[in-house]
This record gives sequence, structure tokens and C-alpha cells, in this order.
Amino acid sequence: MATGNREDYLLRILRITDGEGTAKTNDIAALMNVSAASVTEMLKVLAEDGLIEYRKYKGVSLTEKGLAQAKRLRDKHQIAERFLMDVLDKDQGSAHEEACKMEHVLSDESAKKMCRIIGAADMTECEVCGPECLKKESGIQLNRMSAGMNGKISHLKCDNSEKIRKLLSIGFVPGRTVSLVNRTTNNGPIIFRMGESNIALDQDLASIVFVNIQ
Repeated sequence: MATGNREDYLLRILRITDGEGTAKTNDIAALMNVSAASVTEMLKVLAEDGLIEYRKYKGVSLTEKGLAQAKRLRDKHQIAERFLMDVLDKDQGSAHEEACKMEHVLSDESAKKMCRIIGAADMTECEVCGPECLKKESGIQLNRMSAGMNGKISHLKCDNSEKIRKLLSIGFVPGRTVSLVNRTTNNGPIIFRMGESNIALDQDLASIVFVNIQ
């Protein structure tokens, strides 16, 4: 049976129960637009895999294993949807549909990189990054660096997706090394070096980029 279909059931059960209590077969069927008989067959499979606890006529609840898997899928969906909207400028409807497909195949490593691009540290209870989550990382804003400092870009953080796209287009991508060459004035552009190129950024754009000093 297709993994994506099984995972869709876990996500729907999480949506109904929010990780607590039980979901009724008919409620799952209505949410997924399938027959109650189809739901019952899938629930038996998920129960055999230890992902749910299922008692006929009593409803279904997620096991600890099933809850962890469902939450991870939900987190990946949120990350993918934000990335599609903020970086690729997709409308919310299209982003949601594509994220529904991506959540099943998106690797943890790709999800982590997307997080660092969209600055998703404010996502509620997201645990995709684990101990490497940028919420737990130290770092300073690029505009607070002193001349001669070198750092590796950790993540970008801004509610304005147009600014995020602009920074990415000129090379300010998480993982790249950047050094501060010169400040013109206190409020003027700052000159940075990445690779073989010097790049001037205004204070506002520079404040969006967070770096770990090397």
C-alpha cells in the first residue's frame, strides 16, 4: 500500500484529534472523501504497524510512534508551503497543493535547509531540525559584524518575502561564508565579500541575514 496514502491517514487523524482523544471512522471518511469501509481497512494496517490504537466502534487514536510521524509530516508540509510562498512566490492555494505532495518525499536535510532560508524559527513546536534547530542557534545579524570579521550564514529572517528573494538572488544563501570589508557611514551601505565578489548591502537587508562568526 502506498506510503503517501498511509501518511495521509495519520495526518487526518492528527487534524481531528490534535494528538489527544479519538477520531471516529465516519469523521475520517468525511475528511478524506472515501468510504467508511476503506477507512476501516487502512486503520487495520496502521494498527498492525503500531501507528494507531484501533477498537471497532470505539474510534482510533495515535500511538506515540504514530503521533511523532504525523507531527513530522505536518511540520514538513508547513516548511514546504512557506518556502513555496516566500521564496518561489507561489499563491497560497498552489503552495498548499504542492506541499501536500512534497511532505511525503521531503528529506530532513532539505527541510532544514528550507527552514534556514525562510527563517522559520517561529513555527509552533516544529521539531524537524531537532537539536540543530535555528531556534537554538546563536548568531548575529550581518549588519552587526565588525570590519574583518568572517562568518557562515546561518539563516534569513524576515516577514517580507520579496527581501528574502532579493538576498537569495545575490548570493546570501545559508551555508555560505561572508566577511565584512568596510562600512561607509553609520547608516550607509556595508561592503561584504563572498567568494571573489564584493557586495554592498543597506542596513535593512543586512539585518535580515544571521551569521555564526568563525
